[in-house]
Amino acid sequence: MAYGCKRCRYFLHESCFEFPQVIEHLAHPGHQLNLKYTPTIVSEFNCKACHVGDNPALLFHFHYSCSHCDFALHMGCASVPCKVLHKELNLSVFYANPLMNEAGPLLCDICNHSIDKSNSWVFYDHGHNLITHFGCVADSVYGKGKHDKDYVLGVKNGLTNLDGDDTSIVHYQKNDHEGTSKRFFHRHVLQQLDRSMDNSVKNKKCGICGTDLSTDKKKGCSTCDFIIHERCSFLPEKIQHPFHPHSLTLVPKEDGVEVQCAGCRQSIGCHTNYSVLYQCKICEFQLHPSCAACPRRLKKLDLTLCYSFPYKNEVSKLFCNYCSKVINKDQWLYYGRSNDEKRHITCQLAVGVSNCYVTLRDLELE
Repeated sequence: MAYGCKRCRYFLHESCFEFPQVIEHLAHPGHQLNLKYTPTIVSEFNCKACHVGDNPALLFHFHYSCSHCDFALHMGCASVPCKVLHKELNLSVFYANPLMNEAGPLLCDICNHSIDKSNSWVFYDHGHNLITHFGCVADSVYGKGKHDKDYVLGVKNGLTNLDGDDTSIVHYQKNDHEGTSKRFFHRHVLQQLDRSMDNSVKNKKCGICGTDLSTDKKKGCSTCDFIIHERCSFLPEKIQHPFHPHSLTLVPKEDGVEVQCAGCRQSIGCHTNYSVLYQCKICEFQLHPSCAACPRRLKKLDLTLCYSFPYKNEVSKLFCNYCSKVINKDQWLYYGRSNDEKRHITCQLAVGVSNCYVTLRDLELE
């Protein structure tokens, strides 16, 4: 089945006719990407993902591009999922190269050619130290266009399932030592507290997140008066955030020293008063645990996490639709383009703080 114009002899497969005209991609939150004809002059188009202009293996003569800024993706590249199974390994896409400060050259584990450290998307698996070009994985997903029909249907399915979910961009691998209770934030071993002790700790605060211990599961020290939520004891000691190239390590906050979180731009810790934070040992970048765990998309609310306001050249002020206070255009925020909904990440995190621990485990590095 096909659609066509008999007068000018222009035809489209039925499957190609049904490709979405507009998509929203998680790598470019806030702006829509429109389906456009790819120019014949290669220099006028460069895919943000694979950094290739005209690629015959990609079949399509169209691409998706942003009308507000210089961002474009091949149709095939736009459809590649953020997690791919390659040779029984779970590879995750990174929009910033996590190994960009390596002294030696980086070689793709698929094609064995060098990887540009500065601005290329890569697929990476930390546990097996495997890194590949984005394009090499995209080719392996769709078979380099060898089977045209399968390739077209595969791209179409990928593009029509771009709604995403609340999961992280990095695959979680459970550690064998996850159950240990002795961590850097306390010198003694912490033991599970019986629920009968709920009344005795009623007015105490968690030693990690600073919130009320309430009736949640708790761990405590039998030697001294240190009690934390059980979930706080499982904070990963090292994570890889998808939009920062270096790994972040969980460290205790120094007394009397104010540090500004790159996410919420606050020093004391969002709606909580964390005694720990995730910090880059190479550059001045740090995140509160809750900010590091912000989900990329809140599907039910139709909100996407933006690392700055996508229309920040607007003169008008931004106001949070949750608390009605001003939003800094350079801070992280949740934004819904369809309804122009804007929220501080702190306002949204205040609604579901416990969910952040699940997301942080998705970001964990062994």
